[in-house]
Order: sequence, then structure tokens, then C-alpha cells
Amino acid sequence: MKSRVRKIMIAAVIAAAASLQTNAETHSRSIVIESPSDLPKLASRNTEAMYLHETDGGQTLLYLEQDQGRTLALLDVSEPGTIQSLGQVSIAASSPYDFVQTLNDSSVAIRYRGQTGTAVIDFKNFKKPVLTEAPEFQHLAHAEHLGQDGLLFSTTATSDTQVVNPQYQVVDFSNSSKPVALATIEGVRQRLKKTETGTLFLLSNAGLTVIRRPAAEKGYEMAHAARTGDD
Repeated sequence: MKSRVRKIMIAAVIAAAASLQTNAETHSRSIVIESPSDLPKLASRNTEAMYLHETDGGQTLLYLEQDQGRTLALLDVSEPGTIQSLGQVSIAASSPYDFVQTLNDSSVAIRYRGQTGTAVIDFKNFKKPVLTEAPEFQHLAHAEHLGQDGLLFSTTATSDTQVVNPQYQVVDFSNSSKPVALATIEGVRQRLKKTETGTLFLLSNAGLTVIRRPAAEKGYEMAHAARTGDD
């Protein structure tokens, strides 16, 4: 008798689970699930990576890397409830890649997989992004912003080694389609930062290098004058 009751209970649990799967909901009062089938067709294609970009006009765009990196599918996700397809665009990528570092409001650095190179994608014309190869950044992966238009790159250690006296490179991205390396500082032994003015002090084998940001210095001076009541 007990065995029969147990079998009936197990059968009831299995039937209930099957019913839940058949009638599964994709939303609740607080959460909504949009599956690939609920979205534009481009969302169902095989995608290597993706990148979110905010335009000057207030749109939020999602780029989907497809076709082994040669195509970017474009979705307008400004209104999550009404995601729209804006089409596809071809770019000159040589192989699949990852988006590794936002450079400024309109560009991002990418790294080809397999450590085969680096490049920059410019989104100023968001419907026609432009890829520019940037091989000089291949061994420089750690990055920090220097204001809106600059980045400080440093050399990367491999998984089993430690970088001793790393190399730093200062890059100007004010023209994101043509980034300019302003300086390369090798053998950096120590670095200090004055946060208020954004000033960096790098001590290397060649001596002291100071990286200044005049706009930040001016802002600090103005804020200081306002606090102290000086003209």
C-alpha cells in the first residue's frame, strides 16, 4: 500500500513539473524576459560580442558582432519594451574580436582574439562605424582615462609572469579615428597621483615624468577660489 501511494505521489510531482514547463511564463509583475524569438531577427543570429553606445542625441544603441567580426548588427534599445532593428553594417575587421576599452564618447578599442592585434572603432556616425587598425596598442591593455580625450595605457603581464618596471603610453583620442601616441615612458618604477588636478608623476629609469591635465588644473583653481572667496 505504501509503495503504491509513493508511486502515485511521484507521478503527481512529475505531472506538475511538466505542466509548469508547458505553461511557463516569461514575465511577472516585476520581471520581463525577452527571448531571442521576441526580439528582432538580428538578435537570433550567432553573435561573438556586443557593445552599448550612447549617442549625442540620447539614443542607446546595442551593436552585435556577427559574421566572424565582419558585420555589426544594430539595435535601438533606448526603450527596452520596444527594441528596434536599425540594420547591419560591414566593417574591416580581419577576425573575431572583443570590445576591451571605451576610449571616449564615440570610440572603443578592440582586441582580436588570439592576441593577433588591436584596432579602434569610431561610432561618430553611428550607422556607419569605422574601424582603424591600431597595432601600437597590441601589448598595452590596462588603461585609465586622462580626462575626456586621453588614455594612459600600461603593459600587461601574461598569466604566469609579472611585469617589472612596466611601460606606459599616453594616447590622445580627441580624433578617435586617428589616435595619437603623445609619449612612451619605459621602465616606470613608481607612480603617484594628485587627484585634485589629475596630475600623474611617473618615476622611471630616465627620471621623473609629469603628466598634466590643464583643464582639470583650471577647474581645481576655480573651485578653490570659490571656496576661499578669492577672485
